[in-house]
Amino acid sequence: MAHKIKSIKAKENLMIEATFFDGSIKEYNIANLFSAYPQLKILENNPLFYAVQIDVGGYGISWSDDLDLDAETIWEEGFQIGKDCPDPILEVAFELTVEREKAGLTQKQLAERAGMYQAEISKIERGLSNPSILTLQRLAECMGLTLQIRFQKEEMG
Repeated sequence: MAHKIKSIKAKENLMIEATFFDGSIKEYNIANLFSAYPQLKILENNPLFYAVQIDVGGYGISWSDDLDLDAETIWEEGFQIGKDCPDPILEVAFELTVEREKAGLTQKQLAERAGMYQAEISKIERGLSNPSILTLQRLAECMGLTLQIRFQKEEMG
């Protein structure tokens, strides 16, 4: 399953805080990687550490062309420190990506089946588009799924 990062923040003591598309907030200590990836030691006591950015698509983070980390490492080895209320557009983006990958389809293949451009699928999956319910229904059908939308009482506390 592809876990995508929505936001990233560098904190003290080589800690990073990643908020994922599903609302999970995880903390990860970059120093954990120093033995396996000695090139990352350059981030220690270096202002570059605070210049961390999310890679295109949210599948990882990077400090430079040579220093990066995939989202799955942060997801698997990070510590859950909270849960943010997910943005519905980002939830749709995440779910579409997961279901498309489960169906074994590329963005281009799904776009062709749905009579759309691949760029439109990409924008939806990156949370940059607010697709209509009819578009989502068409995409679901192209993957052999049905679209289900529901209203749910918000849980308190």
